[in-house]
Parts: sequence; C-alpha cells; structure tokens
Amino acid sequence: MVARDLSTAPNLTTHIYSTITSITTTTSTGSCRDNTSVDAAGNVYTPKPPAKDRLIMPDEFELPGRAKRSPITSNKVGGLNVETLVVADRKMLEKHGRENVTTYVLTVMNMVSSLFKDGTIGTDINIVVVSLLLLEQDPLGLSINHHADQSLNSFCQWQSGLIGKRHDHAVLLTGLDICSWKNEPCDTLGFAPISGMCSKYRSCTINEDTGLGLAFTIAHESGHNFGMIHDGEGNPCRKAEGNIMSPTLAGNNGVFSWSACSRQYLSRFLGTAQASCLVDEPRQIGQYKYPEKLPGQLYDADTQCKWQFGSKAKLCNLDFVKDICKSLWCHRTGHRCETKFMPAAEGTSCGTDMWCRRGQCVKYGDHGPRAVNGQWSGWFEWSDCSRTCGGGVMYRERSCTSPRPQHNGKFCQGSARLNQLCNTKPCQPSGVDFRAQQCAEYNSKPFRGWYYKWKPYTKVEAEDICKLYCIAEDFAFFFAMASKVKDGTSCSDHRGDVCIEGVCEPVGCDQVLGSKATLDACGVCRGDNSTCKFFKGHYVLQHRANEYYAMVTIPPGARSIHVQEMEISTSYLAVRTLKRKYYLTGDWTVDWPGKFQFGGTVFDYQRSFNRPESLYAAGPTNETLVFEILLQGKNPGVVWEYTLPRSERKPNYTWGVVRSDCSAPCAGGQISTKAICLQDQRTQVNSTQCNPQTRPVLSSHLCNTQPCPAYWTTGNWGPCSQSCGGGQQTRHIQCLRKVTYQREEVVAHSLCPVIAPAQVQPCHTQACPPEWSSGAWSQCSKSCGRGMRKRGVFCRSTDPGAKAVVVPDSMCKPHLKPKAQETCVLRRCPKNDRLQWFTTPWGECSTSCGPGVRRRELRCGERDSQGDYTDFPMRRCRNLPKPSGDLQQTCSRGPCPEPRLVAQGRTASAVVLGWYSSPWQQCSVSCGGGVQSRSIQCLRQGRPAAGCLNHQRPVTSRACNTHFCPAPPIHVPAHVPAPAPTLKDEQSCVDYFSWCHLVPQHSVCNHKFYGQQCCKSCNGKKL
Repeated sequence: MVARDLSTAPNLTTHIYSTITSITTTTSTGSCRDNTSVDAAGNVYTPKPPAKDRLIMPDEFELPGRAKRSPITSNKVGGLNVETLVVADRKMLEKHGRENVTTYVLTVMNMVSSLFKDGTIGTDINIVVVSLLLLEQDPLGLSINHHADQSLNSFCQWQSGLIGKRHDHAVLLTGLDICSWKNEPCDTLGFAPISGMCSKYRSCTINEDTGLGLAFTIAHESGHNFGMIHDGEGNPCRKAEGNIMSPTLAGNNGVFSWSACSRQYLSRFLGTAQASCLVDEPRQIGQYKYPEKLPGQLYDADTQCKWQFGSKAKLCNLDFVKDICKSLWCHRTGHRCETKFMPAAEGTSCGTDMWCRRGQCVKYGDHGPRAVNGQWSGWFEWSDCSRTCGGGVMYRERSCTSPRPQHNGKFCQGSARLNQLCNTKPCQPSGVDFRAQQCAEYNSKPFRGWYYKWKPYTKVEAEDICKLYCIAEDFAFFFAMASKVKDGTSCSDHRGDVCIEGVCEPVGCDQVLGSKATLDACGVCRGDNSTCKFFKGHYVLQHRANEYYAMVTIPPGARSIHVQEMEISTSYLAVRTLKRKYYLTGDWTVDWPGKFQFGGTVFDYQRSFNRPESLYAAGPTNETLVFEILLQGKNPGVVWEYTLPRSERKPNYTWGVVRSDCSAPCAGGQISTKAICLQDQRTQVNSTQCNPQTRPVLSSHLCNTQPCPAYWTTGNWGPCSQSCGGGQQTRHIQCLRKVTYQREEVVAHSLCPVIAPAQVQPCHTQACPPEWSSGAWSQCSKSCGRGMRKRGVFCRSTDPGAKAVVVPDSMCKPHLKPKAQETCVLRRCPKNDRLQWFTTPWGECSTSCGPGVRRRELRCGERDSQGDYTDFPMRRCRNLPKPSGDLQQTCSRGPCPEPRLVAQGRTASAVVLGWYSSPWQQCSVSCGGGVQSRSIQCLRQGRPAAGCLNHQRPVTSRACNTHFCPAPPIHVPAHVPAPAPTLKDEQSCVDYFSWCHLVPQHSVCNHKFYGQQCCKSCNGKKL
C-alpha cells in the first residue's frame, strides 16, 4: 500500500507531508483501508485473500540457506540495523555542488540517525549508510520528475536490480519540487509505501530537498516504511502535537519526537517475519562516516535560511524573534520575516558564545538540557477477561511517564503491557466456537449489498492465523473481516496458543503465557516420561502390491503416536477403526497432507517428495485405531511408537544430600550441604514427604581461600584544565586485591593487568570562542594634571586553523571588552594662587514672624577682575586657612500676632457658645528654645459649656525663645545646633531640643527651623 493524495485515491492510505509557512498551511490527508485497491477510474475492488501478501513479491524475504524468517523483538541486544542506500539525483548535485554534496547528505543522514535514536521510539534502531550514489544524470531504467508517485515507482524498481549493492532500505533525495498526484510542483515533501521496510521492491522512499529539514522528511517517510500511519488518522494521537509522524512538518518547541501511536505501529511491524532483515550486522560502514561537527556548525543560520526560502534569504534580525532554536525566522528582500516553524539545526549559533542544543539556546560547549531517561509508572488495574470460558486474556498496562523520556533520553526498557490468561475452564461442549462467534457477528451486516452466513476459515498462512478470516457458507469465497481476532482466540484447534493483539502468543501446558512448559510423552506437564509405558515396533513384511495391510492396532488412551516410513516410497499410510471406517486414505482414495481430527485427537499427516511419509498425534485417543499401509510396490518398512499410562504404585520417599559449589572463586568461600526429599530416588518433592527422624546432619566448610587476582579501581575524573580548546582531566587509579570476603588490600601496580585504565584524558576539545585582545597604551595627553591615554582593542579568533585572526567585534562578549581609553596623571600641576575661601551672602530668615535663623556658606573659589567668584571643589582650598566668622545668626521679622477669640457666631458680640483662651504664660527658658502655654475653655455666656467644635479648638502650647544661648557650645553640647541631617547619614538625624516632641503634635515639622532642629521627632511621625 502506497501513500497517495486524498483527491486522487480516497481509499488508500494518504501520507502527504506538507510544509507550514507563515501565510497558510496546506495539509492533505486520507485514510487506510485493508484489502482494497483502486483502479484508474476510481472503482474499488476487494480481492480474495491470497496465499501470500499481494503487495509483497515472492522472493522478497528469502535468504540463502534459510526458508523462513522469524519475527524479532524490539528489545534485541545491540539494536536493529537499517542498512541504507542513499541516492542523490542530478538536481541535488547542481544545487549543492559535486564537491559539497557528500558532506551535506551525510550530515542530513546523521540527523536522521539521531531521530531514530530518540528514546520515544521505544526501540534501538541504527541508521547505517552502506552505499551513497551521486547521479550526474538519470541512469537507464530510472526516471525522476515532479510526479512523486511515478518517480517513486521507477526508483523502487531500479534500486531492486542494482548489482553488488546490499541494503535493507533505499532513500532517494531529489532537488525537484515534487507533487504526489501530478507532474508539476506542489507542497508534497515526501512519498513512501506503507510497511515496505525489508521488501526488495517496496523498501524505498522519495524525499524533496528543503535544506537540513530534509532529515525530518526522511525520518517521516522511513516511518511509513516501518508501518507507521499519520498521527490523528485512525488512531488516538493528535495531529498538532509536533511529532515526527504528524501530517505536517513542525516540531514541538524545536524538538521532534515519536508519538505513542508511532511506537505501537513500529512494535507491531517488528513482530512480523518481514522485519527480520534488520537483525544482521551492517557491512561497509567504514566508507561513510557521519561528520563529527554538528549540522549548525557546518551550515550557519543564513545558509539554512537560503535553503528554505531562496538564495536572497538570511536570518531575521528583528527583536520579536526570540529563539531560533525553536523556530528559524528568515527574511527576504521585499518580504516580511517568515518561518516554516522548523528549528535551527543543532549547533547553530544563537548569540555571542551561545549555540542551539535540543531546542534551547545554551552556552557554547554545553550539551543543552540533560537527557532524561524514561521510567515506568506503576501497573494500572487489570482489565476484564476477554472470555467467560475456554481461556480468555486479561491485561494491565503501565506508561513510560515517571518521568517521560526527554531531550534524547532512553525509552523505558521492557513491555508496557502484561497479559495473563483467565477463565481457563473449558466451555460447554454445546457452546459455539469463539472464532465462529466472531464470524457470525457479520451475518447481520451487508457485504457488497448481500447478506451471508459466515464461518471461520483457517487454512491460511501461519502469519495470518490471528486475522479473522471468514468463509461465506455455501459460497466459495472467504475474506479477512478483521485485521485481528479478539484476544483469547485459539491460534488453531490443536494448539493451546492464543491470539493477543493480532499475534499468536505461546501458552505452556501450565496455562501460563510465554511458559516453555510442555507435556511429556505421557501427557504430564513438565513430566519426565515416568508415568507411562512406551510401545515401539516396526513393520517390514513384504506383500502383494495394491492392497491394504494392517501394521499395528493402538488402543484408546494412547499418546505420542508416531508412525513413519523408513524410506521414501510410493506407498501410503492409512487409518481406520475396528469397524473398518477409514479416517485417512480409505477406499483407494489418497488424502492430501494436512491435519486430520479423529479418534479424539488431531493427526498431522505429512507427505513430501523428498521425505518419508509420517503421522503424528499428541493424543490421547478415545477409540481403538488400526494403522495400515496401502502397498504400492515394495514395503519400505514402517516404524511406530506410542505410550500408555502405567498402573498406579505407591512412591518411595528418601532423603538425599546435595553439596553446593563453592560460594566464591577466591578470597574464601563456603561449601554447604542441603537435605532434599526424593521420590523414587529421582524426583525432588516437598520435604514433608520424608521421615524427619532420618534427616541427615548438614555441615559446611571453607573453600578457595587463595586471594583473588588483583584488579584496577578508578576514582572520579577531576575538573577539566580548560573550558575549551582541549584540556585535560585526571583521576586516581589503584591496584586492589581481595584477600577475604570483607577485606581488600592495595598492592603493587605490577600485580594488576598490564593494560591499566587511563589516568589522563582530553576534555572540552571544542574550539574556544573568540576573545578580546588589546595593544599597548599611548602616551598621556597632558604633561601634568588629568589627561587621557588610548589603546587598540580588537576581537581575535583562538582557533589555530582559522583563516582570519581578527574577527568582527560582535563575535566577542561585549561586557568583557577591555577599556580602549582611560584617564592618566603624570604629575600634579602647580598650585593656583588665586584660589581663596569666601562666604556667600546671608540667606532669608527661617521664620515669617517671631525669632528665626539665617545662614550663609563657606566656599572655595577664584575671584575674577570684576569681583565675582567661580566655585571650585572644597578640596582645592584644603591647604588654605579658613576665615573666622559665624555661618548662622538669629533673626526676626517682628512679633507674631496674638490669636483672637474663636467663636461660633457671626460676630464677637453675638457669641453665645465658643472657645476662649487665656493669655500666654511666661516662656519656660530664656534661650535655646522653650515652651509657653495657655488654657482653653468652651464657654457659653461666660460659663463652661459643651458643644464647641473640636476642629476649631486653639492650640494650648507653642515654642518660644528659640534663639541660641550665648554659652560656649562645649558646656552645652546637647543644645549645639548641628548641620541639617541628610539621607546619606541617618545617625545625624537627632533632636537638638528637649521640647522637640511637641513639634509634630503642632504640625510644624514643615517649618524649616523646626524640621531641621527636631529631625528625629519629625521623621518618627512620618511628617
């Protein structure tokens, strides 16, 4: 089955791998239906089940000296190998150049190999390039054009006939813009047959070159060859999750992985005989080695943009483009920045000293996010049993989500599903066969417009035994009604194996799935043939030809019946009852070889042109059978064998002693003995069967006391001596020898193996990023005082093999760039005699009435000829004597007016109710700031009363005599005014007066004088 476009073949599995652009998204998808085909007119035909797969040619899976290949398991040690032929057409050579195309192709295939190594695929798959062909022109028999379907058919046929090329899979890379349904360009990126892997004629794909994104197309198409269907098409996985098998080419935050559906499709394919070509070891791997450098190191972001959008495209440098490691945005002249939602390749530079690793922009040399290996969750609950009797199947599952594999981590090892047989008791003899029940379910469904009665059809190939083939009763055609029977359906009538998920799984005689337990010749599970008696003989008498002659009569209850000619002859074996009813080759009618059910068992009748004729049945039989020979000439001689149960006898139980091997090969082990109970001196049974009084005494003793051979031990590697450019790291090694079970000793190195583990290894071998380099400083620009000096600073490559030593400054870290110029002082210039101290004019009085303070400043400056001063820093005058004089003095702008009566009437004469104040009392101090107070009362007509408004109440106290006292500051340090506090020195914010706590109460902190002198109280009140 080949993937086609939906518009031309709606009944075939479509698999158009489309691009996503910044403008529109075009996807074309379809569905897959088994056992159907479509002709050119669109008519659908349903053929009869063939003897072999109609999509597989007869010689596809044959190997010299091997008639049949077996299914393989997905957890094969060492992984599976896809030996791959890669063919690049003429357009690819024209696009990349004959000298560059090989490196480009191997880089792409290296990316493909990494995708198949991702843990989410659930299997270890190696993509190995065993042959690479570069076509300068189309060879004879190969036609490549825009029509993907025609080109793929031509390529598949052509590669199947290549002489001397041994490969499992062929990949065609074309520089043409291909289309799935016409010979013109369109948005198709790839094309492949479904489940074609290992097929001589169908293990092939065609892939359109789109730059390094070609790797994802190849992985997608190869996935189809592995039997994978698009996510979201007939399966529960979603299309838009950005997995490799999504219908459109887009990752998930720059990371591509495999969905659970893809993993299941692959596991199903690997369970078929077709996949066995992947088991052998690859050849010719030395000639085609993948490049050691990452793709982004070989091809920068601008080159990747050119491949995706044309020769004039380059990396978009707009600010909104955050991370090219998740989506590569490119710009073309005359166009907006655009993306195909493809990440920049691994190793692409994404900033100064940064590169892309696993979808993230990380420091150059780092490997990106740490790989997280998947771990299994706990088992979920058991499912219901698939059958009520006759041996159904129940299962429980677990998921690889604790944690999920991330950043190329490994998928969980082991099976995600655990199956178990259930309801194994036999069904009623009158019941309907389980496979027959499933066929009967289609009796009520029309088939090609008609209703039929269906019954099981089991004469199919072994690989199809778990498909539901049904034959229409009274008609001569049969059909695969379902791709798999229900779990628990017997693989055949004469075997205990059952079908699970479409695969015939072995069941042991102990009714355990996967068990290797078998019946012995006596019919005992895991028996030793001791419960039955063997009967053997041969028949060599010669008689007249063309007659039946009885050879042996076998009674009921016989098992392991085997009758075989001694040589190849023209005679035939026959079987009848004592009443002369023939079951095989009777009445001169020769039956074809096959399986025959009679006598209570199934006989396997084999007759080949190159092997003697034989009959075999496991038994037991339920009637007496007579085995005859229909003589056609000379009797070749016939040997026969069968078993019958022995009569019961009482077993004998005795003790036996078993001596163990030495528990250790050196350094002192122990040999111990164990008593076991034996039945008839042969079979070990439970010890309770033996007499405990006669149990033997057990003992143990030392053995192999010699020291063990010396061996090397290694410590952890130390840190690397360099972060890049090739450093070294060392570790400690010791030679140890185990002397006893619990003691080891250090011995001379000469006692250890000759080849010692390495003590030194290279590390951080990647090239160092460019670094800044600077030249010598120039001379100072001034001979005295502060000047400037300069030097050259440039970005220099550290790679010895680089073509250019000096590289653009943008390649170096800007924050590490050394200074290109700095100040310099060779000597101090002579002092300036015109510098002097001067005082500024007095400032305004700090109060508008009453006593206040005014200040002036002492400054350093130079006086010009007009008498004006030019300010200089104070340190310039530090060597000059400071002039004497006060920098602050008291001042007053006149007394403040007395507060007048506050009344609640319109005029004082009309006062009925109001506040009345007494005269101010004497100030509490004569200088340095004091307090004077008065009393306030609410009166009505001269008498105390209530009802006055609180917000109109006058103040009861105020500051007074705030001028400084004349006493020397050293005698009254607590009252010496200090400079105004600043934010830089919180310790200078203090109160200089004892009454400062009243200042915030009277809301005068905004007054210049009070705010400075009572800093602590004012700041404490947040005013």
